Amino acid sequence: MRNSILHLADLHLGAAPQPNLDERDRSHLVAARHQVLDRLAAWIARQDCPVGLVLIAGDLFDEYAPPPELVASTRAALGKIAQVVPVITVPGNHDEFSYAQCVYRQPGWPGVLVDAPQPHVVWQGDLAGRRCAVVSAAYQAGKVPPGHKLTLPSRKDIFPTNASEGLLIGLFHATVADYFPPHVVQNERCFWISHREAADLGYDYLAVGHIHRRQEWLAGRCLAHYPGPPVGPRLSDPGSGCFSLARWDRSQPRIESLTDASLLGCAWKILEIDVRPDETVEQLGERIVGQFGDGLSQNAVPWIHGVRLTGHTLCPDLVEQLKAFLCEKALPCVVMADGLEELVPPDIEALAGEESLVGYFVRQWQDWKQAQHVPPAESTAVLYEGLLALGWRRTEGRLNS
Repeated sequence: MRNSILHLADLHLGAAPQPNLDERDRSHLVAARHQVLDRLAAWIARQDCPVGLVLIAGDLFDEYAPPPELVASTRAALGKIAQVVPVITVPGNHDEFSYAQCVYRQPGWPGVLVDAPQPHVVWQGDLAGRRCAVVSAAYQAGKVPPGHKLTLPSRKDIFPTNASEGLLIGLFHATVADYFPPHVVQNERCFWISHREAADLGYDYLAVGHIHRRQEWLAGRCLAHYPGPPVGPRLSDPGSGCFSLARWDRSQPRIESLTDASLLGCAWKILEIDVRPDETVEQLGERIVGQFGDGLSQNAVPWIHGVRLTGHTLCPDLVEQLKAFLCEKALPCVVMADGLEELVPPDIEALAGEESLVGYFVRQWQDWKQAQHVPPAESTAVLYEGLLALGWRRTEGRLNS
């Protein structure tokens, strides 16, 4: 039964992939992102597919005038989907409708294209035997100001005779202002919306895009959801690793995560690693290899491996050495080190001579190391842990990734 909504947003097709990727990983990533709609079209065409409606909540493309070949393949895939189930596309702020050369101004966009700046019903139909209405709007510079608050029609306006029976859905490229600070909401080239107000007006679901991190909130019976891109282009924007299906069980909305490898094409696998100052490249590399595990290579979906490093190191070229080590282990990996600080080795005798808490700690440390015959690796780890805890810093700055 086609009782689910496939909610897509922020695919950013055509976005430049992560630089310095291994050639194999780059090929997997580009193909997975470029062909995602083709794979979805083949799946939706199957009789056992549960999708009855597809919503695209903005930023389908990374720019308003993408390459013609990308536009042609995207339109072809959406056309195949639209032959099976309704497809509704709303422009975002990257592929904004405001521009005269915008891709959406080309005639014959597949399915329903939202191009008006005021919220209105853009589609009504049936979803698993329930009447369903979708309200949407497209941000347009000059017609609405940046950070414009949406004023929504109510359930009674749309279902005047039998309001309790229908599903009311809002589809917007917008910031759900209830959950973000003002600087995120204001002056953005998109709308903002109040989740609580939408719930009070009788909305069942807010299908939103613009925030790339997958998250959801429930207010009354109204569920607001950002799906994020399933596969993002970069380590800093990796995507959620899944698709979002919205379903209703006894009028209660829920989001099902679809992680089918044949639909994703590939996915990012990212580790957050806190580096210890005393840790060698080999120790750090073995720790990363161990955490990624052997099972990844056996997964049906190709993994794009990434590591975000935080903490402190004494090694000035740690990132490059680490990349080389991981390549030797047949684990090419993107490494981001924005949160890693390089430490200059301390002058132990100078610190020990200080009349300060740091000086007292270093003198105690020297006595402990000598009296207990502590191995160098252990004593060095204790030294740096204590110095950093006491606020000592001698750094060269943050390492480049």
